Amino acid sequence: MSHSSLLAVCLSVTVFASSAFAGVIRVPANQPTIQAGINAANKGDTVLVAPGTYGENIDFKGKAITVTSSKGAKVTIIDGGNVATVVVFASGETRTSVLSGFTIQNGITNVSSLVDGGSIFIANSSPTITNNIIQNNEACDGGGGVAVEFSSALVKGNIIRNNGACPNSAPDGAGIYILGTGSAQIIGNVIQNNVSTNSSTQVIAFGGGIMLNGGGSVLIENNLISGNSSYNAGGGIAMFNDVSSGTIVVQNLIMNNNSMSGSGVYWSSPPAVFADNTVTDGSASSDSTWSVDDFGSLVTVANNIIVASKGASNGLLCGFTDIVNPATFYNNDLYAPHGSAYAGLCTNQTGMRGNISANPGFVGTSNLRLKGGSPAIDAGNNSALDLPTKDFAGNPRIVNGNGGSTAIVDMGAYEFIPVVLAPKSLSFGLQGVGSSTSKTVKLTNAQNKVLKISSYSVPTGYSVSGCGTSVAAFTSCTLTVKFHPLTSGTFKGSLIVKDNAGNSPQTVSLSGSAR
Repeated sequence: MSHSSLLAVCLSVTVFASSAFAGVIRVPANQPTIQAGINAANKGDTVLVAPGTYGENIDFKGKAITVTSSKGAKVTIIDGGNVATVVVFASGETRTSVLSGFTIQNGITNVSSLVDGGSIFIANSSPTITNNIIQNNEACDGGGGVAVEFSSALVKGNIIRNNGACPNSAPDGAGIYILGTGSAQIIGNVIQNNVSTNSSTQVIAFGGGIMLNGGGSVLIENNLISGNSSYNAGGGIAMFNDVSSGTIVVQNLIMNNNSMSGSGVYWSSPPAVFADNTVTDGSASSDSTWSVDDFGSLVTVANNIIVASKGASNGLLCGFTDIVNPATFYNNDLYAPHGSAYAGLCTNQTGMRGNISANPGFVGTSNLRLKGGSPAIDAGNNSALDLPTKDFAGNPRIVNGNGGSTAIVDMGAYEFIPVVLAPKSLSFGLQGVGSSTSKTVKLTNAQNKVLKISSYSVPTGYSVSGCGTSVAAFTSCTLTVKFHPLTSGTFKGSLIVKDNAGNSPQTVSLSGSAR
């Protein structure tokens, strides 16, 4: 064997051995504190934390380790004690540095430590932050909850709520503050009730939910951004200083946020893509739900629903420039019953390139799914950039909602599902030959028209009854599935309902066995 081949084998064995001996350090069983666990950990190790409240301010110190709880965020708390930031990543950490499964609270920035990131401060590092509850933290400058600076961090599946400002301050991005270049991903979080201005100091502040400051290729996708507020602009999201070099804001539910301008969304410079979002205004007085100072020629705006029906006067307000490239502004619904859909320097786009101005017909004031008959159903554009494969609720993104000849995507974050069967699977377990067991399935016709059912089918060993051949608009009925095996064996298959809805056939998986 050559020297180079022998070296390669030795290196591979070393790598294998390193991963094979990755250890678990239990807190407090093996180490008394989380920081002590981090200090003792080696690359690839897991610091596993038992339920309890830990009064600590921790630093990952560049280590590629996982720090997680054994029983979840609700019962495992890291409390910063209102003395400093709770968790720091500032030593070049990568996605292999993972923080997961904690409630992180009572952090605060101060001049002697950090001014950004009350709960979590990330600088020139790119960790993974997932499945945490980040609450009741304060920042003096940016990021009451999380500050992500010059970073490609993954922030996914967290609840970020009730974060705000130090006394006599107004931090931008009370929920999340993103600064500088990087490719941070903000995916599937609940960002709720964060306030960027202290009640006693109503000064300029932006981005109650999220603030982007600077370039980079940030992805903001599938987040619920609700009930946040900033004094000046961008109660939900604010974007500044050339964020457009690849930033994508896609399929977010941005609702009930408040600020003086752009209660839902504000930008001074546009992202690359703003698509498939549902944006509503909050109750506080505002000039618009969506406020834009500069549109730019490259931004694509498609398949959005923008509503100003509460405190906001207008749908879209253009401050300094009109929509520069109307060809990339298409298939949006801007609705403002008390003002103008397009205000300021904006040219009205209604009736052009699939843009409409109509009440989108939500199911309710807090349920922003589309109701049967909504003009936003099948009114989007299937070729819009960065269209996800699943909608905000996890349903297929393109569904034939109106029963037309082709399936067309809906506007907004949700796809309308005409007929729903629930649950999606039935398991009958093991039973005796010749016996029978029944379970039920709820069939909901969400359409504004009668559903006509042409057939039901089930595999051998099953039968189905109920609902009949038609179901009235906006009503439900019950199907009864009976498992009655006449021989021993395994019985698998599907209940299949065929009808005149666009998403026909609907199915429910069936499984059972007999002996």
